[in-house]
Parts: sequence; C-alpha cells; structure tokens
Amino acid sequence: MAQQAFDWQSLEDAAVTMMVAAVRDVHQQHPQERLYGATFHAFYDDGTVIYWPCIAVGTEESLARRVAEYQAQGDTASTESLTESLRWSSADLPYNIEPDEHAERLALDCCDFAARDGTFSVWQKTCEHFMRRFPKAAKKARQQLIREGVVDKNFIIIAEDEAGELVPLSLTRAQLLRHFPHYDADEKERRRLTALPLEQQLSELVPLALGVVRGTLYEGYEELLKAIGRPAVAPLAAVVRGDAPGERWLASKLIAEINDATDEAIAALCGLLDEERADNCDRAWAACALARLGNMAAIVARVPGLPLDIAAAGLAAPYRSFRDDGRFLPLDYRPLEAALEQHPQLEAAVAHELQPGRGYCRLTPDEIPAARAGLTSPVALIRAHAQAVLEEAEDKLR
Repeated sequence: MAQQAFDWQSLEDAAVTMMVAAVRDVHQQHPQERLYGATFHAFYDDGTVIYWPCIAVGTEESLARRVAEYQAQGDTASTESLTESLRWSSADLPYNIEPDEHAERLALDCCDFAARDGTFSVWQKTCEHFMRRFPKAAKKARQQLIREGVVDKNFIIIAEDEAGELVPLSLTRAQLLRHFPHYDADEKERRRLTALPLEQQLSELVPLALGVVRGTLYEGYEELLKAIGRPAVAPLAAVVRGDAPGERWLASKLIAEINDATDEAIAALCGLLDEERADNCDRAWAACALARLGNMAAIVARVPGLPLDIAAAGLAAPYRSFRDDGRFLPLDYRPLEAALEQHPQLEAAVAHELQPGRGYCRLTPDEIPAARAGLTSPVALIRAHAQAVLEEAEDKLR
C-alpha cells in the first residue's frame, strides 16, 4: 500500500530542505536582486524510473536579463508580454539547481517501491503520490523562508508539472488567481459545483474525486466532497462495495477523512477487508479507514484470516501522519494496547509500521495528556511513539 508503507514524510521534508537551501543561496550570492518566486520543475517518470525535480529561483533582475537576451536574438514580442511568458518558465530562469545525491537516492527508493509488484496501476499511484508531495513542500518552504526574512510575503513557490495539475495545489486560491489568472476557470467550476443541489453535487463530485471522470480541479474535488461531510459517505461506500465505479482504496481514504462512522460505511469497509480476492492495497486502506473511524475491533476480529501487513497497517493508521488528513478522533492508545494483548504476534509488524521516519501523527494540545499516558504503556512501541510525538510537540512550542 503505497501511501502507508513508504516514508513519504521524509521525502517531503527533504524537498523542503532543498528548496529553502536553494533560495537562501541565491539570496546570499545576489543580495541586491529581488526574489519573486521559485519552482520545483522537470518532473519525469517513464514507467521504469522516477526523477527528482530540479529547482529554479527567479529574481526580477535575472528575469529582465533573460527578456533582453530573447529580444537580442530577434524575439519581436513586447517586453511586457515576454516578461509575463518567461516569469514562470523554469527552464528560462538562470538560477537552476540540479538534484543532489540525497534527492536522487530518495527518488531511487521511490522507484523501487513503485515497482514492488510489477503492476502499472501501482506504479501510477506511487508516481502521483510522489508528485503531490512537492506542492506541500512548496508551501512549507515558503513559510520557512518568510519566517527567516529571506523573502517577503509576495514570494511564492510552485510545483510546475507539464499538465499544470500541481500549480493550484501549491498556492492559496488568492495567490493562484493573482499569479495565474487563467486558472479562473477552476474558480468558476468550484462556484458552479457548490451551487448545485446536494444530490446533483454528489453525482458529479464522486466520479470526479475518484478519477472516474477527469476534471480541472484535481485534488480540489476531494476537498469539495469532504466538505459535504456525512451525505458523501453513502456514495463512497457504494464504491468501496464495488457497486459503483472508482478506486476503492481512495473511496476508503475519503471515508476515513470525512470520519463519520455510519453503519453503511462500516459494513462496506468490513466487506472489502473480508474480500480475499480484492487488491491488497484496497484491503489495507479499508483496514486503515476502519481504525480511523474508531473500529479497530473489526480488524482484531479478523486477524486470523488477514495477511499480517494488512492488519498491521490498519492498527497503525490512527498513529500515522495519514490520520491528520481530514477529521480524526483524539489520540487513544488503548485500542492498540488491547489489540496487541490479544494478538502479540502482530507487535513486530505494527512496530515496523510505526518505526521512526515513517511519519507520525502530530499532536493537538488536547491530545498531550493521552500521549503522556502512552509513556507508561506496557507496549514498547507505544512508549516509543508517545515519546516521539511529545518531543515534536514540545519542539513546536519552543
């Protein structure tokens, strides 16, 4: 299960670190120039290899020099038009940074993971998840650079892919419309969808969010669907059951993020978990969703008939970074303690899922007492997890 077994958080953190270092370096080397933006660009995969993207950094002065070069070569476009067309043309920006060895190793690790079972569908899912980590990294890097005083609040960072799908994910809606006004069509699409009667909204949004129908908002359809809440659970449950088209793992994930444990949702997820012929990725996401919905007991009851990795992924889900997406139940180690007491043979597999670097949940202030209680747990992996999330929470407060 790509999103659960690979260390996506470390990959995202590495992207943030590299982008911050690149912008800092341009700022230090050219302190007289005005930074306006940066990009992750040159994303590429061909079914056998995934390349880490390059980084480009733009300044007003370097952009003006590039425009002058094009004009000297005979380009007849106006200075204003040429400046606009080159501003976010990463290949034309002079400050370009190639991936370092660490980035290339991470990309190779992701390749190995994407090719783990030899199916193109798993490769595609992994590549998509790889690319979508960079808009998140772009936002985090920008905030860090602003805090450090390296750039001002007008500075933006985007992930720039060929299809343009990552740009809207890199920016706020206001930033997107200011810097990329052609995306106004997306804004109009949002308004159109949200104005529809609820039943019609769902009939359009579910196929769009699950990739059955291609739209222009990309991840935005998922967010619109999750914002509907409980009414969206029934059509998603139909996909989980296999009664409607769509990715079953993604429908399970969205049910977990809406986090409304309806009887229909629980029955659908249990049915998928019991379906031995189903894809293991789909079954594992069903297990994760059940645990996030507060139904870890449904996994425990099925342990004798479940593959070890599926059971472990489900038991670990409420404690992984995945649980921070959407709504989630408060931290509680007691269900995991009870599960491991009943099935101690699962402890090593769950410990593997919760080993450092896999991506832990981030505590809210209200969860700190539960985490502190975890420090006294009889289960070593729970004590280690509690210690790690508490240390991260304390670091944020400093």
